Amino acid sequence: MEMVMKNEVLLENYLGLLSSLSRESKIKLVECLNFDIKNDVLLKNNWIDELYGSFVSDKPVEELIFEIRANRRFNREIVGL
Repeated sequence: MEMVMKNEVLLENYLGLLSSLSRESKIKLVECLNFDIKNDVLLKNNWIDELYGSFVSDKPVEELIFEIRANRRFNREIVGL
């Protein structure tokens, strides 16, 4: 409830500042906010990609596999029983 009140106070402050803008500036602001909201929705729709550590690479798969295998370091010692 307290957070809602803080948001309302912030909104009122911003509206007071924005009321002095020209019509064109207000339209541009609305366009920017609309673009930002659409991007938030797109990011939220792709949340599943964050769960499994996906990444983007221009390298071919074979090169990635080679690099991973070449950089492996094993330091375990086998102890006889």
